[in-house]
Amino acid sequence: MFSQKKNKKFNYQSRFSKEENSAVKLKESLNTSWNGSRKSKTNSKKSNTLFFLVGVLLFLAALMYYLETKIK
Repeated sequence: MFSQKKNKKFNYQSRFSKEENSAVKLKESLNTSWNGSRKSKTNSKKSNTLFFLVGVLLFLAALMYYLETKIK
């Protein structure tokens, strides 16, 4: 129904680089390390959010139970 926002990818090229070989190798290594860290961070954010929401749900259920028993 709703399309999710895609993550941005940056392909930075330095204009002061003189050696193309070292620049290409550096670029490849940065891209692979960036992609790996980017994927691991999104997984951890999702799991942290899930734990937080489940905790809030349990807290609200306990609060409702407490208030219901207090009223009777």
